[in-house]
Amino acid sequence: MRVALTALKDRGAKIALATDCKGPELKRYLSLLDVSDLLDTMACSDDVEHGKPDPRLVGLALRKLGVPGPQVVMIGDTPYDAEAARGASTAAAGVLSGGFSKEALLEAGCLAVAPEVGDLISRLRRDQSPSSEAAE
Repeated sequence: MRVALTALKDRGAKIALATDCKGPELKRYLSLLDVSDLLDTMACSDDVEHGKPDPRLVGLALRKLGVPGPQVVMIGDTPYDAEAARGASTAAAGVLSGGFSKEALLEAGCLAVAPEVGDLISRLRRDQSPSSEAAE
């Protein structure tokens, strides 16, 4: 994932993390991913009353990022991510790491689905030219 997010940053993209994780769990995942230095901002369950599919978490990440929803593609691995993205007026794209099928992610509103983040970013780059991306 780090390679893919670095490529986005090199293109001038802003990156936000909108996650239902909080506290020690969030710190652990951030440590495992080793991408904290690539994030422009973050919104987590500590910041909102309801998690995904409620769109408020994604909306908060967008406000912190300072980018309007229509200019963002949110990458997530569950149908709840796609539902939250749509509710926050942003596009959604999916990766298969969350255990959901491609069909389930597409039905939830993902415009594209790929096995990994790097594959997804390559596909999105071909299909459209988003100026910013938000990662789940």
